[in-house]
Amino acid sequence: MSNHPPFDPAHTCCFSGSRPEKLGFDWQRNPDFFEILRRDLRDAILRAIELDYTRFITGMSRGFDLWAAQEVLALRRSHPTLELIAALPFPGMHTHWTPDWRACFDSVQQACDYTAIFADAYLPGCYHARDSYMVQESSRVICWYNHGTTGGTAYTCRLAMRRGRTLDNIYQPFYQAAAPH
Repeated sequence: MSNHPPFDPAHTCCFSGSRPEKLGFDWQRNPDFFEILRRDLRDAILRAIELDYTRFITGMSRGFDLWAAQEVLALRRSHPTLELIAALPFPGMHTHWTPDWRACFDSVQQACDYTAIFADAYLPGCYHARDSYMVQESSRVICWYNHGTTGGTAYTCRLAMRRGRTLDNIYQPFYQAAAPH
């Protein structure tokens, strides 16, 4: 599974959020909304840093996970003690993505301090194993969670709430209301 030293959950935060197509708005056609999302994400990470969080775990999925990882990496310039951990459900999870997303994945993974892998190849349940690990190792979850949705983010956030983790949910309903139908 993973080959890293044990983490201190009190100082570890993970990310969970939507893939681009589930954001509730077209992030490429609505750059203003996307900039708000990125600003809110950066602010949430800075709040965590102010609370002495130094380790961040990303699930490495397209969208929110990779954007959050990029923010941590950018903040590492001014906060050099920050660590970034990649939690991969299986190696090669990104092989069928577009070239831009594959390049983003590769860039983030190369900059990570550790990588945890949960299956040798895709297996049913490997994403849930990754999500459970991220919640287990963290005491805080920075998320983009619309409570009416289903999927991996809903699973991760419900698990985090059951285990008493702090959720810092940056989802804003105005994104959904303003999205073209």
